[in-house]
Amino acid sequence: MSICVDGDDPWAEMAAEFPSLVEDIETEDENNLVKTSGRSRGTQPLWNQRRQLELIRNRNRQEKAIMEELMKKSTPPRDDDAEDEDCDEGRTLDEDEADLEEMLGFRHTWERGRGLHYYGCFEDNTSFRPMRYTEGTIPGDARSDVVLEILSVQVTETKDGLDWPLHVYGHIVARDVVDQNRNLLFDRKRDNCQILTQQDSCLLLTGPSRAVMIIDPVTFEVDLKAKGKTESEDKVLSLKAFKKRVDDFILLYRCFSKRCTVEFAFAVVSKAVEATVYSVKVISGSWPNHLRGQVVSHTTRTVQKDIVLLDSQDGRMPITSDGTIELSRSVVSVALREELTICVLASQVADKSDVIKEAMAYFTPQRAGWSHCRCDLGFCELEITIAWSLFTVMADQKSRMRAVILNRFRH
Repeated sequence: MSICVDGDDPWAEMAAEFPSLVEDIETEDENNLVKTSGRSRGTQPLWNQRRQLELIRNRNRQEKAIMEELMKKSTPPRDDDAEDEDCDEGRTLDEDEADLEEMLGFRHTWERGRGLHYYGCFEDNTSFRPMRYTEGTIPGDARSDVVLEILSVQVTETKDGLDWPLHVYGHIVARDVVDQNRNLLFDRKRDNCQILTQQDSCLLLTGPSRAVMIIDPVTFEVDLKAKGKTESEDKVLSLKAFKKRVDDFILLYRCFSKRCTVEFAFAVVSKAVEATVYSVKVISGSWPNHLRGQVVSHTTRTVQKDIVLLDSQDGRMPITSDGTIELSRSVVSVALREELTICVLASQVADKSDVIKEAMAYFTPQRAGWSHCRCDLGFCELEITIAWSLFTVMADQKSRMRAVILNRFRH
């Protein structure tokens, strides 16, 4: 995990940028200092000693509180017999318990490392938005970069008595080098499940909210449940964490669990820019209520598989009063040498493969700015607007660490 660049210590930068803050720390009573194992206080600046002590104390307090809370939430009530059984030596964890223990271990490792101290809380969502350099001055270090595109996520191979259709809720997130915070790909509460059938078992992704950088490994967390008649009857579908590396050429990854397999389809896009589908707008005519609508994207070479930006399924096309079609997902990545295609399809509600009308819009990637294109479906005309942006990964990384560190001092 890359969090300091070129050997820089963000705490040292804090000392240079905010001397008054550091002076206040140095004037505190030195009697509160304790020696940290294997280190000599005399060889370090006092502000650095204070920083180390604070990290250790906070980490211990937070780890204890978080782990106690997690164990409290994750451990169901058990009768005395079950409790006695758990105490037996050599007891083998079932698959659900093993997955839970692995996920708790992943969280513990994240927080024991530099997560809490440099990136905030485990549940924090990424603070960086798309379209950052679409307009205005572009920083000198902004560039195209290597991006991981999440093409689709599909639930397959149901097991352990689960039958279709599945009412699925939970979340899937990605953490990358930019800030190690959650970049939500799928996020649904129990009262807003997605219904999956054996014929249509792909999750409707709502993210990423910004491009996922794959300079360092990207970590994925999967926490999906199948809704039962009551909450106590809900079943864990998948509870996993895994990493995807830039040199890993496996573009299809399967998460095997007790009750299903969750299949991820990826593409690694080199020299990519961020393309935000800013709007898809009906500018003349109207969308018929009886037709299912889909908006998908793909590129000429790297991402030839369709990325679903919207699928109205058996519901009406979500169109606002001004004609804007509300997309579920809007951020994709495109290599500068390729072409981005946005395709809008109208089909029968009962069968999305029965396409009635189809229109294409083609875009040449830019480093910044806006692109517009119109396309005609016959019953309505659409205007599609794309916002382009470069990336500043290392600067973003330092910016996030700086914000978390300063926030800790202020509170």
